[in-house]
Amino acid sequence: MAPVALGAIGVAVAGAGWLGYAESGSGHSEAGTSGAAALPLQVRNAAAAESSIADGATNVSPDTVLTVTAPPGSQIGAVTLADDTEAVPGAISGDGHTWTPTRHLRGGTSYQLTVVTFDAKGRTGLRDESFTTSLPDNPLKVDLVSPAAGSTVGVGQPVVLAFSKPIADRAAVESALEVQSVPPQPGHWSWLSANRVDYRPQNYWAVGTKVNVRLNLAGLDDGSGRYGTADRTFTFTIGRDQETTIDLHADQATVRRNGQVVRTFPVTGGMPGLDTWAGTYAVIDKSADVHMDSRTAGLGAEYDIPDVKWDVHLTYTGTYVHSAPWSVGSQGVRNVSHGCIGTNPGAAQWFFESTLPGDIVQVVNSPRSVSPGNGFADWQLTWDRWLANSAVA
Repeated sequence: MAPVALGAIGVAVAGAGWLGYAESGSGHSEAGTSGAAALPLQVRNAAAAESSIADGATNVSPDTVLTVTAPPGSQIGAVTLADDTEAVPGAISGDGHTWTPTRHLRGGTSYQLTVVTFDAKGRTGLRDESFTTSLPDNPLKVDLVSPAAGSTVGVGQPVVLAFSKPIADRAAVESALEVQSVPPQPGHWSWLSANRVDYRPQNYWAVGTKVNVRLNLAGLDDGSGRYGTADRTFTFTIGRDQETTIDLHADQATVRRNGQVVRTFPVTGGMPGLDTWAGTYAVIDKSADVHMDSRTAGLGAEYDIPDVKWDVHLTYTGTYVHSAPWSVGSQGVRNVSHGCIGTNPGAAQWFFESTLPGDIVQVVNSPRSVSPGNGFADWQLTWDRWLANSAVA
């Protein structure tokens, strides 16, 4: 909205950024916008606005509710609340009498607050104050953020956010998380556990999509007295569409790129009782060499192989597609592994080199299914079920 002229003073919409004015005769001219400049306004015997945080206050808790209130008979004209890097957005009440920020305060931050008010007689009031928020004693910690900033990933890649401890106020945390994509695609956050929340689109990402993620966690209370210490922003790009189907009845993998078959190869899956989980996975990551020890999977001393080659990671519990030269005679014939997908060294290396994190791998014809939180198996849930796990849907 353009500034509203009141006598010799222009008044801007609050939260739209600082507007400075230089008086010239009986009119005014805009001096520009800046988050750091002062407002050279003439105060004409009008009372200034009141703030719920005192001027000069220190160690203000980041969850303090800041409210700016116009004096009786006046309204809020312009408000700027800013730290050293950016302004905090806010909203004026319907009656024009109060202003509140629409984003929580950051911890350990110095703020400058400038408020212009006006009344029906054209008189203006100016409040200019500063205050500093405290650093949290009990920080909100994030153990995992995926995918990596700047990475190129497959069409099934979710945004994965795992906190170190369970979140009490899931709605507050979820509301502080933003995802924007170009081109736009419908998507939503969903809680897969008390400390993990993922974002995925309704359908697989369109190839070439640019995704921007903003985690507005600085100063946020998670409901248990833990406060975020910093915001985080990152982007990633959706590469080509590669989808692999692994049929454990035919013991064959079929790799399609943009809908066209580019390779098939024989596999062996988990033996009866240790069946590979069926499901639709997004690849977590990959490694050229993995030490596989059966004791870490609760299988005793069944195997201990220090250098399994060409490993594409599907579940947190240790399911991979990998090279298995010891089972070449069973590949394409029967399932003899302890739960992984094994194939010959040449096929395993090709698949490893041809796979991106976030590529889709669908395992079919197994008697048991993977849970959505075991790796990046978000696509196990229907869209309705996905939305049902949101705290704010």
